Amino acid sequence: MSKNLHDNRLFKTFGVLGLAGGIALLPFLSLAVESPKLTTSLSKIKRTKVFPVKGTVVDSKGGPLPGVVVKVKGGGAAVATDANGNFTLNLETGNETLVLSLVGFKSAEFPVNGKSEVKIVMNEDIANLDDVVVVGYGTVKKKDLTGAVSSVKSEDITLNPVSSPMEALQGRVAGLDIQRTSGQSGQSPNVLLRGNRSITVGSIPGASQNPLYVIDGIIGNINSLNPNDIETIDVLKDASSTAIYGVAGANGVIMITTKKAKAGKVQVDVDTYYGTNGRAEFPKALMGDAWLTYVNERYFTANNRYPASLTDAGVPAAGITAINNNQWIDWVDETLRNGSQQNHHISIRGGSEKVQGYMSLGYIQEKGIYQGDESKFYNVRGGVDVNFNKYFKAGLQTTVNLRNGDQTNSRINKAFGVYPLGAAYNADGSVNALPLTGVSAVSPIANYADGVFINNTKSLFLAVNPYVEFTPVKNLSIRSNLGLTLSANRQGTFANERSYNILSEGRTAKEASYENNIAYNYLWENVINYNLTLANDHQFTVTGITSFEDRRGERSFIFGTGLEFDDYEFYNLAAATLSTTKATGYTQQNRMSFAGRINYSYKGKYLFQASNRWDGVSQLIDKWSTFPSVSAAWRISDEKFMEFSKAYVTNLKLRAGYGVAGNPNIPAYNNSTLVASRSGDFPLTLGGSTALPLYSTNRALGNEALTWERSYNFNLGLDFTLFNGRVDFAGEYFHTKSKGVLYPRNLPPTDGGYDAKNQYFIYANIGETKNQGIELTINSRNIDTKDFRWNSAFTFTRATEELTKLDLGNSVATTALITNNLFVGSQLPQTVIYGYKKLGIWQLGEETEAAKYGAKPGDIKLATVPRTDASGVSDNGVHPYSASDRMILGHNTPDFSLGLQNTFAYKGFDLTVFMTMRYGQTINAQLLGYWNTVAQPETYNYWTPSNPTNDFPRPTTGTSLSNTFISALSIVDGSYFKVKNITLGYTLPGKISSKAGFSRIRFYGTAYNSFVFAKSDLLKNIDPETAGNDSFPLYRQMVFGLNASF
Repeated sequence: MSKNLHDNRLFKTFGVLGLAGGIALLPFLSLAVESPKLTTSLSKIKRTKVFPVKGTVVDSKGGPLPGVVVKVKGGGAAVATDANGNFTLNLETGNETLVLSLVGFKSAEFPVNGKSEVKIVMNEDIANLDDVVVVGYGTVKKKDLTGAVSSVKSEDITLNPVSSPMEALQGRVAGLDIQRTSGQSGQSPNVLLRGNRSITVGSIPGASQNPLYVIDGIIGNINSLNPNDIETIDVLKDASSTAIYGVAGANGVIMITTKKAKAGKVQVDVDTYYGTNGRAEFPKALMGDAWLTYVNERYFTANNRYPASLTDAGVPAAGITAINNNQWIDWVDETLRNGSQQNHHISIRGGSEKVQGYMSLGYIQEKGIYQGDESKFYNVRGGVDVNFNKYFKAGLQTTVNLRNGDQTNSRINKAFGVYPLGAAYNADGSVNALPLTGVSAVSPIANYADGVFINNTKSLFLAVNPYVEFTPVKNLSIRSNLGLTLSANRQGTFANERSYNILSEGRTAKEASYENNIAYNYLWENVINYNLTLANDHQFTVTGITSFEDRRGERSFIFGTGLEFDDYEFYNLAAATLSTTKATGYTQQNRMSFAGRINYSYKGKYLFQASNRWDGVSQLIDKWSTFPSVSAAWRISDEKFMEFSKAYVTNLKLRAGYGVAGNPNIPAYNNSTLVASRSGDFPLTLGGSTALPLYSTNRALGNEALTWERSYNFNLGLDFTLFNGRVDFAGEYFHTKSKGVLYPRNLPPTDGGYDAKNQYFIYANIGETKNQGIELTINSRNIDTKDFRWNSAFTFTRATEELTKLDLGNSVATTALITNNLFVGSQLPQTVIYGYKKLGIWQLGEETEAAKYGAKPGDIKLATVPRTDASGVSDNGVHPYSASDRMILGHNTPDFSLGLQNTFAYKGFDLTVFMTMRYGQTINAQLLGYWNTVAQPETYNYWTPSNPTNDFPRPTTGTSLSNTFISALSIVDGSYFKVKNITLGYTLPGKISSKAGFSRIRFYGTAYNSFVFAKSDLLKNIDPETAGNDSFPLYRQMVFGLNASF
């Protein structure tokens, strides 16, 4: 009772806080956007003397700079320059000093000295050494970094027409591997930073290798953000940077800073685009004469003669009638459609020195390339910051998101398993579920019929993040952050007797499911910072942190069959008449942490950082662990012996760091043995009627010795800037050793078993893995003139990963290790490709040699593994093919990857071309595995006596060696080069924009996923970025958009 009462109160508390937070924004926002005229009027009441100053701000080439924030040093009014770089500011005496700031330019101070009109020149911050980088629980200037950190600005994040912020980072951060393996609407990409470390992802509920996302200082959900709301993303890659996050930092930390309020006049930004998602490149199935030839060749292979008729070839009567009536069906064309995508975002920010406010509204809609595949994302963000006085300030950030998604099951690959004949639609235009009369094959588009299949998900996300900051004395700040989040998700599915699965399986009952998931999290963190400077040369920054987190989740699920009516969909599962499955669940996890960090700088040349974090967690019996780190840097370019190079080397720094981080892959309650009901599996009766309850432990027993996976990371870095900022380079070498890696270990049979076939097992820290690699980042300003600019950005990553140890005991058979891809000394099991290696196709004239392997011309030719007999004599691999000839073929992680962006600007025009490459990866391309189906892809170049190809074996209607080893066909080199993004834009001249009431107007068009060049000729019409997955192929996009500010 107390638990339920506590949960209800907590739930209500979240609701009240969310409502209060939203309401609180209204008065603050009204203050933040107060009229400049009102501010001026109030100022006149307070002051009797006004000194007006008119000014123009330009860059080093004389071009106007809009959006520059102009403030009076020491406090007072603040304004922003218009589209022509002009501003007007009322001063008190005319002897004040103005402070100017703009992203990408060095901050400037300008003494007015009694002038009524001024012209101020701002210089570009070429090397960006004074840029502030967000690190764990603080910020640091880029030049003072000792760890491995990469930054991406908002203009690069919004360059791509994507709904996921992380997809926009693809190829832009060395070491950050991002792949979109599915073209399904609303799908998030796979994100991996510096490789795989764990080997149980997918087998442990909740286990993940995703980085930790920290949004404005609070651990959050990256999918809760609209890309247009992001100001910067800083990626913390090495343990000296991530160890401050302890048990959550092993997979890297991604710091997201969102757009916030700024003092000055109110600014409104509008970003909008609309575009089409073109049909994916997907091979069509054989049709017409090509299909008839294919049918004849299949028959010939099995019978050594061509069929006397189509009936002889096995074509059904309805199919022959369809051929005679020219009723061919292009099932790929029927399955796919042109989708669309639109993104509309508006934000408003502004305020005074005391109060600043920000608010944004966003809407993203994606229509996928399948009918019934659509997602909608609505988001509202608001924030307010209040400076009460020089000692105290407070603020609040709120986020509300709604998602509504419809998903469909992929059936495009079924286009190769049905006859390309018949009628796809009935006379009234409805879908014909059985396109060939008398043939049971179900139409791949059966689910497209109205009301036949529904899979709908709706979710709500609410985040309320208030903070207070106290500065009692100079250089000392105390900040308290509170993070409250509530997420609710409902998924409902319905399928009637005419849907694909039910019809193809011969079932007749309607079925539906309904699932609810609710998660509510509470995070409270306190950060104290103290800065100390001694004798001008010694600078110290000391940081102390406390953190408490409470995470809870609830789940309910129900599935039923035997529903009477379609109209209820999944909303009346109580009416299920045949069977019902119910499940509920609850989890709770707590964490308490303390951390400390010290930064030391001597003359800005010698930099040192040390940190330690102590984490206590509820999932473990031995709850507490510590995660230390240390790093140092040497700014060589500041040494006297480097003065000769200052003309061309403006920054040269050597960095090194070592740290320990943890991986939170242990879900709640895995240290305990749980009991489950088995009454349904083994019913017991008393007196022949009354069932007795039966319980047993779960197969996975608890392990009280469980502890965190720990990663020990060494990082060596080198940074330099050349030719007055024209070239900026960052290089990294990293080596990570992960110990205590989790993996299930079977218990001895003497401990009993879950049932007759399955032993009990425990999750234990019994593995070790190793990751190492190099990362390079180069940014260059190739040409920089008044009218023309050309900038480039290049990233390169080469990395390896290895399973170095796995203690499974002596009772595990070799076959069990192979089944689970466990090869100690090789790649990690989730990346290893193990199977048969295709060498080609046996040709005419090779009959004698082929027979030694049990093959004949037209069959697949495989590599073999030599065997030795009892006397130790090798057969040199000459023997009939068998399962013993499987071998490691490669890995699905690349040997190296790179990204290259070139940006050109000529007057008002801008052109950006972005390219990515992955080389040395092996993929299991499912689209190459539909050989010998009813209507295989038309791109298959199959063997016949007159076409002696090495691509695909000869098709057949009978048994074939190639059928047995068909898996070898789909394993190919997945290396590719892709032109990911081409964007052409035009910004109207400032004079024209200002006449229309805007400070900036830009029109642009973007081609996304423009071109793909695969190394393997077999990957024609296949995008290798999906890693071989053919369920939801990727597609090209073309969008047109507008950026405007006023």
